[in-house]
Amino acid sequence: MLPEIRAELERASFLTLQNGRLCVRLTNWGARLLEVVDGGVNLLCGPWDVASLAEDTRYCGAICGRVANRIANGDFSLEGRSYTLATNNGANHLHGGDRGFDSRLWEIQEQTQERVKLALLSPSGEEGYPGAVQVQAIYELKGARLSLAMEAQTDAPTLLNLTNHAYWNLMGQGTINAHILRVNADRYTPMVVNIPTGEICSVAGTRFDLREGQLLTGEYDDNYVLASPGALHEAAQLSCGGRVLTVNTDAPGLQVYTGDYLPRPRAGVALEAQSFPDSPHHANFPSIELRPGVVWRRTIVWCVG
Repeated sequence: MLPEIRAELERASFLTLQNGRLCVRLTNWGARLLEVVDGGVNLLCGPWDVASLAEDTRYCGAICGRVANRIANGDFSLEGRSYTLATNNGANHLHGGDRGFDSRLWEIQEQTQERVKLALLSPSGEEGYPGAVQVQAIYELKGARLSLAMEAQTDAPTLLNLTNHAYWNLMGQGTINAHILRVNADRYTPMVVNIPTGEICSVAGTRFDLREGQLLTGEYDDNYVLASPGALHEAAQLSCGGRVLTVNTDAPGLQVYTGDYLPRPRAGVALEAQSFPDSPHHANFPSIELRPGVVWRRTIVWCVG
């Protein structure tokens, strides 16, 4: 780890939200969720202190950006200009590049017992992206409901696709193999080596059909086309051992990743509400372009039952 990154990480703050129902621990390093504790059980897996955060390469609990997921070959065109990004995932750009929003120290603008507001300024040219982007993220706890509301604005045309990358394990230990996942999507975007082909296909008759719920015994790292993009709705439901996690969002897609390459494989499942991977290269995918004068917004709500 670079010395300047280590120095920033050592200045990170660790914050707690609690209300008698849930206890949530987070940090302004990467705007990360560290713990969501229900009945004494931490439902997240991943690092929880400075030492383990310094070793994390799996984006555990972080807000990923400027563009979450992959951009093939680390390049894109915008308004007639070509841009080159870091290729930090083989030949591809992943989760914002060599140092995305997950490894930045966010400013704490507001903090109460049930609400934290964080902010980050990403300067023009950072990781190869045009335009300066100002981002705000609000985590708020109400009963058994934890929400994340994100907003962003830019001073020049750019790309933006943010998500939270928490890994969930409703038992607090072991693997996710006994978890059942239901996803409210009847279509998905087929991939070749984690890059979409550009097709949007029906899940019917395939192993990607999670509409009725399936045990997470197989390997997934796939994008689902959600049924009601643009409106807050139930995207997925995860259940195990009598505990249920419901994910609501207004995002158009949900990346399901079963954590097969975590240090402890399959210790958690990531349910990443976001726009589609590699959107700049597929005109039929929802655009991730952000322009001056437009306020980009995304909401993710996790409900524990």
